[in-house]
Amino acid sequence: MIDRITKNEERLDSILLSIKELGESLDNFNNNRKNLKLLNKYYGSDDWFSDREDYDNNKIPKVKAGVLSEDAIWNMNEEINYLIDEMKSIIKYFDKEK
Repeated sequence: MIDRITKNEERLDSILLSIKELGESLDNFNNNRKNLKLLNKYYGSDDWFSDREDYDNNKIPKVKAGVLSEDAIWNMNEEINYLIDEMKSIIKYFDKEK
């Protein structure tokens, strides 16, 4: 009996920690919506192409510039889409459990 209680207490603690971390992550992501919108607006814009060309031609100092790669923002958006699909799957699971 003690083992059963202990195991379920561990499960409760684990779930509560996951809920806390998920809530914090969702808050953090939600607070970055404006940055996401601005970044996607920049990606592929005339400014982006100009900045990339200037960077590639050493017209501006070499700085961290992953934002000028063709893949970084694309991959970020793909990761967001993957996470959206995961969240939909979780919602679907919990809707069935009600």
